[in-house]
Amino acid sequence: MTLQIAADVEGVATSRALSRAGTWLACVFLAATFAVATLFIPVTGRWDITLGLIGLLASGVGVVLALRAEVYWHALLFTLLACAGLYFFALVATEVSVQVPGPTPSSDYVLLSMPEFAVLVVGIPARSLAKSLSLGTIAFLAGPGLVQVAAWQQGMPLAVDVPVLASYVAVTLLVCSLWLGRREAARGTALMAGAALAEERDVALSRFHDRASTWLTENVLADLRALATAEPGELGLEHRQGIDRDLANLADVRLILDAPGVHGSATRKLAKVPVLLGAVRDGEQKGLHIRVTGDLSAVNALSTTVSRSLERALVECLDNVVQHSGVMEAEIAVMSSPPELSVMVSDAGVGFDLDQTTEQDVGLRMIVVDNIVEIGGTVQIWSRPGAGTAVFVTVPGGYS
Repeated sequence: MTLQIAADVEGVATSRALSRAGTWLACVFLAATFAVATLFIPVTGRWDITLGLIGLLASGVGVVLALRAEVYWHALLFTLLACAGLYFFALVATEVSVQVPGPTPSSDYVLLSMPEFAVLVVGIPARSLAKSLSLGTIAFLAGPGLVQVAAWQQGMPLAVDVPVLASYVAVTLLVCSLWLGRREAARGTALMAGAALAEERDVALSRFHDRASTWLTENVLADLRALATAEPGELGLEHRQGIDRDLANLADVRLILDAPGVHGSATRKLAKVPVLLGAVRDGEQKGLHIRVTGDLSAVNALSTTVSRSLERALVECLDNVVQHSGVMEAEIAVMSSPPELSVMVSDAGVGFDLDQTTEQDVGLRMIVVDNIVEIGGTVQIWSRPGAGTAVFVTVPGGYS
């Protein structure tokens, strides 16, 4: 079980959401300013307002690019571009406002305030508190500040733009709140992740203890009970093999954890078949994935001499799969047909031509065939280039 904790600790999703929100907000204010300024062209007959609209467009482009920039210096550059465009628009707008007959508005009138609102949002997507505050402050000083400069240059009465100042304070408080929220979210996520890991560790230890207890009960304690109830004297061959097998398995924790090479019930089957277990272990240590099927318990009926020869043959067959087949998967199939036992090792690798002498062919014949023939068994090899290889080993069954 793994606990997945969904939290935007780094602020990536939040930053993107704020960037989209800031873009829409800035576009609304700039579009409204653009529409109002455009209406002034036929009313005043001043076509030079068009130049101011170009500056307003440049300001809008700078704001959008600053909101979408992922590098701080890029965002700073685009912020300055937005402020420069706003300054150019303010120069034209204040000049027209001063020269048009009627009362002259002050520098805080709405046509200048609306684009100032748009510039103030450039810092909200930044994922660092310092970067966010610095961008917002630069935008506030360079945006509304340059508007005041433009108004002063054109002789317009100066006035503190209270709504813009209040908006700057509000944006600053919003950014600080978001930063504090992210910090608390990071702390909470760390605590939850630590608790989840501790829970997983406890569950894994409990599962391991349960499996180990069951394994010991089924194997070691069973051997002790068998020893306690055995007749005095030398133990029988089957009894000795069983004890040797369980002692060897004590050193392999994979039998308790169900190792990946032998899954589920096959683990328990192989744990009681030392001949196959030894060969499979050797193959897995070389990176081979092995599937074992068939009448596995019949292998335990083989004599000691036959078991050793069969194990050597299986190890050699699996080693040939690793070295020559080009694949890392093999299958061992056991077939019992008293008084004989057959074991087939197959792979779906590159195969080879039986009519030509190859290193693989020599290894199989010298080690596998010779060992099995010595104990009265037979070996058949099927292979073809591109069709894999199968080695069919038949050995005498029963005790000798």
